[in-house]
Amino acid sequence: MIEYIQMILMAVLQGVTEFLPVSSSGHLTLLNEIFARTGMGRLEEPVTLTILLHFASLLAILFYYWRPVLRMAMGNDMRLLKLLIVGTIPVGVVGVTVKLFFDEAFETLCTSVQLTGTMMLLTAVLLILAQKMSRRDPHEMQKNGLRRNLKTLSYLRAFLIGCVQALAILPGLSRSGSTITAGLGAGLKRQDAGTFSFLLALPAVGAASMVEILKLFKDGPGDSLNLLPLAVAFAVCFIVSLLSLSLLVKILRTRCIGYFAFYLIPVGLILLFL
Repeated sequence: MIEYIQMILMAVLQGVTEFLPVSSSGHLTLLNEIFARTGMGRLEEPVTLTILLHFASLLAILFYYWRPVLRMAMGNDMRLLKLLIVGTIPVGVVGVTVKLFFDEAFETLCTSVQLTGTMMLLTAVLLILAQKMSRRDPHEMQKNGLRRNLKTLSYLRAFLIGCVQALAILPGLSRSGSTITAGLGAGLKRQDAGTFSFLLALPAVGAASMVEILKLFKDGPGDSLNLLPLAVAFAVCFIVSLLSLSLLVKILRTRCIGYFAFYLIPVGLILLFL
């Protein structure tokens, strides 16, 4: 029963924080630390669980953005597909390198509370920067050729946004927050930056999730990770992720994400000095 409670709590937290720019990995690390310090016991395979929960969030993206995904699948929006492929190259290179040469060290890194706290503070800085960029005069940007949309975004800028996403492999550095900030820096409007950020997660998170799923079925769930509570957590995470994604899209229509920095700063400091 404790395992069910732990995984459901992890699923709810992942669903809430995956799309809100507050770092889902950072919060999962914090919750696992709380489990350890309250006597419930730390989950022994946090990386596998985290990636599988990310896969549930990925399905929420597919469900929410089914129209542009279908257009790409049917070959009706090849330019957006090419932008996503170019933007995925950096995280693919980093992910394969880590998996082949630093897998064990990276799993240990993902449990570092101090690193997570530091990266959450860095995320806060990025969100404040995003807030400032979102206040730039759109007419002045248009006049100077700085305003872009997904149809005019260059492949180079898509690649640079992908480089920022690759850095978000570090625990505590929000993938959505960092890539939305990079999108704003590339001249995209808030909604376009959010859309590109979420769609950019599909190939990266999808590939990482499939590797872990295949590994799970190949090696078996083991004593510390049972399939039944994992399936329940997966379903919970999908539902909560869909609600969280809908909320952030609505937020991006009217205001920027900089206000989340005021939440990340105290949380990051608490983690840093635990």
